[in-house]
Amino acid sequence: MKINVLFLFFVLFLPLAALAQSNEGIIRFEEKVNVHRSLPPDAEDMKAMIPEFRIHQSELLFNPTESLYRNVEEEEEDDTDAGGGGIVMRIQRPEATFYRNFVAHRKVDFREFFGKNYLIEDTLAGGNWKMTGQTKQVLGYNCISATTTDTVRKREITAWFTDALSLSSGPSQFGQLPGMILEVDINNGEIVIAAKKVEFKKLKKGDLEAPKKGEKITEAEFQKLMAERLRENGGRPMRIIRN
Repeated sequence: MKINVLFLFFVLFLPLAALAQSNEGIIRFEEKVNVHRSLPPDAEDMKAMIPEFRIHQSELLFNPTESLYRNVEEEEEDDTDAGGGGIVMRIQRPEATFYRNFVAHRKVDFREFFGKNYLIEDTLAGGNWKMTGQTKQVLGYNCISATTTDTVRKREITAWFTDALSLSSGPSQFGQLPGMILEVDINNGEIVIAAKKVEFKKLKKGDLEAPKKGEKITEAEFQKLMAERLRENGGRPMRIIRN
């Protein structure tokens, strides 16, 4: 009888424990931005002062019902001096945190945009994804691609998601697909956000808390504001600082 009880324990409870563990953890992402493609065509002098690519680290914390995507703190890079001319150009990485609650169908985003902090609270929208039927592997996971269009910034977006991780989340603001997004390609390489490691672990209490600071605004209001500011700035989303 004792052997039978132990057998039932291993058969019934250990798979459940493994399943619970595989629904909680951290995904490490690398964001690679082609800075030169965001500059005006006639900005050859600026291109000479700025490296073509910027690479940043981010992470997605998740459990069966919530996710939180945030920047990873990095050491500041040395400034690029424009050939001894006394001009230093740096591109600031905006602060951003994206919280999702899939039970409450609620999102709370903290976004720094043109030097001001916004707290975007709204319901989760379904998204306008179109399945392509294309597949590939990302970190050993079988992924399917889907595409959509960012109408504000006029960008084409391709996402690769896996149903092996069932939460409908992903890096940055991307999600609402039938599985976890492990890679995003914006404008054919202008920005690529790719998962580099999936780590299953028990998160600490408070790790998945929604951001609270910033001027409260809805998603529609933020999109309108962003479109207006991008028009004023010639379509460039970055902040370039000259010293």
